[in-house]
Amino acid sequence: MSKIIFGTDGWRAVISREFTFDNVRYVAAAATEYFQRVGKGNPVTIGYDRRFLSREYAEEVAQVATAKGLKIILSDDVCSTPAISLETIRRKAVGGVMITASHNPGQYNGIKIKGPFGGPVGSDVTQGIQDRANALLEHGKSPQMLSLEEARKQKRLQFFSPQKRYLDEISSHVDITRIKRLKPRVVVDAMYGSGVGLLAPLLESWGLPTKEIHGETNPSFGGLNPEPIGKNLEPLCRAVKEANADIGFALDGDADRIGVVDHRGEWLTTQDVFALLLMHAVEDLKLTGEVVKTCSSTSMLDKLCRMYGLLLHETPVGFKYVADLMLERNALLGGEESGGYALRGHIPERDGSMAALFILQMMAMRKQPLSNILDSLYRKVGYHAFRRDDLRLPKEKMAEVLDMLKNRPLKTIAGRSVERILTIDGFKFFLSDGSWLLLRPSGTEPLFRVYVEAPSENAVDEILKKAKRRLLR
Repeated sequence: MSKIIFGTDGWRAVISREFTFDNVRYVAAAATEYFQRVGKGNPVTIGYDRRFLSREYAEEVAQVATAKGLKIILSDDVCSTPAISLETIRRKAVGGVMITASHNPGQYNGIKIKGPFGGPVGSDVTQGIQDRANALLEHGKSPQMLSLEEARKQKRLQFFSPQKRYLDEISSHVDITRIKRLKPRVVVDAMYGSGVGLLAPLLESWGLPTKEIHGETNPSFGGLNPEPIGKNLEPLCRAVKEANADIGFALDGDADRIGVVDHRGEWLTTQDVFALLLMHAVEDLKLTGEVVKTCSSTSMLDKLCRMYGLLLHETPVGFKYVADLMLERNALLGGEESGGYALRGHIPERDGSMAALFILQMMAMRKQPLSNILDSLYRKVGYHAFRRDDLRLPKEKMAEVLDMLKNRPLKTIAGRSVERILTIDGFKFFLSDGSWLLLRPSGTEPLFRVYVEAPSENAVDEILKKAKRRLLR
């Protein structure tokens, strides 16, 4: 019997192995009990992505929840995670449920739990839901269910169409007239996910020449993970050059993360995009406020915040930590290394399409191609190369390495002295040349996530190689 395990952003598992209808019902029952304790009769929103059986899993959640007396507002079609977050706020719902495995491969599906504020709930909530779901699983009695037809008759279920309200919302945050005047040629890679028919039609409605690729139904995501990072974006890079486009955007499986390709067909790292969004907010929009980043995010933000006189917060990896601080501090901008960014005044949740519109607005306000704007960023803070890798180890070796990192911390790495160590999530080593190395043990697999940022690609290669060799030894 496989246990249900929530990670940094919900529960994800392989379809038909751990992610079964039975287990979905147990999670739905546990989440329903939580919503009932805190909800005082408020509804719960439910949405789903384009993965295999996502709609059926969403309906299963609705049938369990309505049988327990909850009022459910269920999306009538595929939608993005940001759209569900927005609808959760708009409906004054007690929370939301999104059926998605985000950027995981096609054999996975998952469940994200949203709070009434639209962002991800905290670890204490997901831990409670996980423990209760596993208790129900061990008990083995399947939760009661109410058919969708009966739930509608009893007025416990209604359907909604989230897309138009969502597009109206993100459009309200940018200067559409300026963007129209620039008239950039855009390619959107929907990566077969929830972004299909979302960003591209919006830009087309503004009169912008826009092409969408990977918009057909493909639950296997064409054999790639729907994650908008360099190794997955070669088709977008080619499409941008073939269309002579000014920019390309890629949205992940549930459209809350973004990848960006410039007019040369070159991918900008997610770290570059985070820094550019801050530069746009402060220099172009004249906004101010605090900034929140995860510990795997770029030190370019540290440099910019010092230049701008802004307070910067660093959190463990996981957007729930970012969302908490954004709400508490009314922060201007929050984000993480994986390509998810949130902006004040919208939702405390990552939103790929919203970030894309801000990038277009920056190009329009500066009247420059994105490559030139990126060069101006580097002139301010210097070039920063970045890479992330995974190091798989046997479980017993994992324990040895963790013991070493805790009790015999590294003093030098690749000939660079360690100046300080941050331990809010794994072990982050700040090095004498301005580089940093982050080692994070996975919570669900026997591996270390290894992150390196340095002033050059060669330095990244050297630090990564030496660090992995040191861990293996």
